[in-house]
Amino acid sequence: MEQIVEVILPLPIRSNYHYRIPEEWRGSIMPGQRVLVNFGRKKIYTGLTRKLISSDELTVPLERLKWIEGLLDEGPVFNENYLQLFDWIAFYYSCTPGEVFKAALPVGLKPESAMQVEMMPDLDWEALDLEDKEYQLLEALSIQPVLGFKEITDIWDIVNPMPRLKTMAARGLIMIYQQVEDRYKPKYKTYLKLTENFQEEGRLSDAFDGLSRAPAQENLLLKVVMAYQQGQMAPKTETIKALGISSSAVGALVKKGIIQEEDVQVDRLALSGYDAPPQEITLNAAQQQAVEEIDTIFSADKRKPVLLHGITGSGKTHIYVHLLKEAIAQGKQALYLLPEITLTKQIIDRVQQELGTSVGVYHSRFNDQERVEIWHKVRKREYDVVIGVRSAIFLPFQDLGVIVVDEEHDYSFKQQEPAPRYNARDVAVYMGHQMDIPVLLGSATPSFESFFNAQQGKYGLVQLLTRAIEAELPSIELVDLRMERKKGQVEGLFSKVLLKAMEEALGRKEQIILFQNRRGYAPYLICQTCGHVPQCINCDISLTLHKEKKHLRCHYCGYTELNTQKCGNCGHYTLKWAGIGTEKVVEAVETHFPNHTVERMDWDTTRNKFGYQQIINRFENRQIDILVGTQMVAKGLDFEHVTLVGVVQADHLLSFPDFRAFERAYQLLTQVSGRAGRSQKPGRVIIQTLMPDNVVLKSVQQPFEQFFQRELPDRHNLHYPPFTRMMRIEIRHKDRNFIEAESKRLDSIFRPIFGQYLLGPDYALVARLRNQYRMQFMVKLGKGLDPKEVRKALSEAIERYYESAGDKTLRIVTDVDPF
Repeated sequence: MEQIVEVILPLPIRSNYHYRIPEEWRGSIMPGQRVLVNFGRKKIYTGLTRKLISSDELTVPLERLKWIEGLLDEGPVFNENYLQLFDWIAFYYSCTPGEVFKAALPVGLKPESAMQVEMMPDLDWEALDLEDKEYQLLEALSIQPVLGFKEITDIWDIVNPMPRLKTMAARGLIMIYQQVEDRYKPKYKTYLKLTENFQEEGRLSDAFDGLSRAPAQENLLLKVVMAYQQGQMAPKTETIKALGISSSAVGALVKKGIIQEEDVQVDRLALSGYDAPPQEITLNAAQQQAVEEIDTIFSADKRKPVLLHGITGSGKTHIYVHLLKEAIAQGKQALYLLPEITLTKQIIDRVQQELGTSVGVYHSRFNDQERVEIWHKVRKREYDVVIGVRSAIFLPFQDLGVIVVDEEHDYSFKQQEPAPRYNARDVAVYMGHQMDIPVLLGSATPSFESFFNAQQGKYGLVQLLTRAIEAELPSIELVDLRMERKKGQVEGLFSKVLLKAMEEALGRKEQIILFQNRRGYAPYLICQTCGHVPQCINCDISLTLHKEKKHLRCHYCGYTELNTQKCGNCGHYTLKWAGIGTEKVVEAVETHFPNHTVERMDWDTTRNKFGYQQIINRFENRQIDILVGTQMVAKGLDFEHVTLVGVVQADHLLSFPDFRAFERAYQLLTQVSGRAGRSQKPGRVIIQTLMPDNVVLKSVQQPFEQFFQRELPDRHNLHYPPFTRMMRIEIRHKDRNFIEAESKRLDSIFRPIFGQYLLGPDYALVARLRNQYRMQFMVKLGKGLDPKEVRKALSEAIERYYESAGDKTLRIVTDVDPF
């Protein structure tokens, strides 16, 4: 009886596929290994083995199965716990196992085949009667014998070269085949060292005597000898640069047999260098009590998550580190999850100082090669602790002892595109329950779902309501811009109240943060003659003015236009900016305070790998007096000299058409307010608004629990989370008439299943995105609906739709627990 293996493919297909195991690998293949398999006509993919079955369990003839093409691992890279977790994610978030597998493994660990083209051997191509493009390709192949798909598209300047390539292959001009490419390539560095023959002192003297007329070679040899005497090798690039010589000197010494080059594999991650000396931290009385309460809850039931609700500046990080230390002391690993924008060297150094141990870091700014190296280090247990963003939840920990999710309310824990559209916080909670791992969620402004679960006893609740160093919470003032303008107390973007506070803070040599949650110079332009607003050609959204770059840009697809100031509708030069972005705020600050250093921190200024960190370093070193930014400045930062926080314009946070708008606004304003007064110096927060009576703005001056209790009845009455779960079904197509017609067909399929719980179809908030129209249904999963039955019924309904649809180009996307 033959053994068969079920394989998960990194593709959006509902079913796993079965493959035969070659004789030489029988007994070596287990669930959780990477294998190379053929799928389709010729394409080779990396798959993940899910389970083994015997041939008599098959429902198809054995002869129809393909063979495993390659075995990439000696043992499982994911244990059974992770395989079950992937199954749950696929089920809960209504996606395919392949989409989960694709997200879980770095690109560099999924080699797959790519098309390669070669010229037929002994082809006298110059003597043939060829078309222009055929001649172009064969000429290129005569210079570079093997070309890939992308290279050919560039040569021919066409999107799909396959039809013409197949014609050339049929004529016997070229060969087309698939070649598996290993996407991970170790990094090597070249060093210089003495050859064995010249490691003897007498031989070296002879070598130097022979170089008296070649000073460059002589100096180079001296450097290599000095490194040898210290038991080291000389790095080639740095050495020739320091000496100011060319690499020809190296070649000459190598040719003479005096030195040799050696390539050594280097650790890419060591170049990042998150080193900090250990530092013992003593918990204060409130923190110690919180730790004891957390330990008590986990001792009673490790699988019960704990929510730590601690105000800004209360020292939650020290409590997190205490739990990490406990896990390490028990010989286990620990995972510390943070939102992307709070993962800075500041927090990494703080954690490493307290732990004094090996800390790995995992975030989106790492390239594919670096991610592979981190993944391997986690699997080999070279890291005790990993600090990471949401995708770190998939790292292959061997013995995880605790998961900490800081800023658990942050919506960046929710994956938006592509599938799986998971929430790392909720996956962490499930992992804790499934694997018997303690999970601590922390926030100064918890999500309503988590706080409600804590109140209902589903989660443990521990509160920390005093600041760590006995600093007072900052005073919060609302400035009514309507009244200030009537009194002539506004200059440009700032009220006299805020300007005076800034002047006083700068006079005391203190620092200031100004918050404006819109990047660019102005959110849109409007023509004063005809009222036209420049729009993106690909999306139903206005273009944002970026004055510094002198263009208009779409913040969804990246489309740009030059800022000509000429209206594209009426032709008049009467376009005027409207609204306020961070660029405009910086310009206004520089006008009022020309002798002080102002910098901007938003997506545009932090695009490069270390841009965000470099700005934080300058601010921490007091090279920046005033920092203007979006929500990037609101979370996770701790600067002892910041005493003033100004919110330039709070109102746009309150008018977003979303049931979570008030919750998000409260969280963001509270978080940014918490940046002020984190040392012994008193802090002050000034919020400028046209709506001073708004319930959210008034609530920022009050405890979170009070705001939560005020908002909860509305959520209950309207059947919104935390009282129900939600699911969004989005449909996408490039043709507006087609999508509207198909939305009615889908409504007739969905309505009998969901009844009153189904809302829509309606256009999404941005109806057209990247030339795709988007309509959506919302399902409120109330008590009358079984989530398991809902997912099953929805999957079957979508299958029925595609079976009967004449045109299957409509894309249906399911988003569970959407933001």
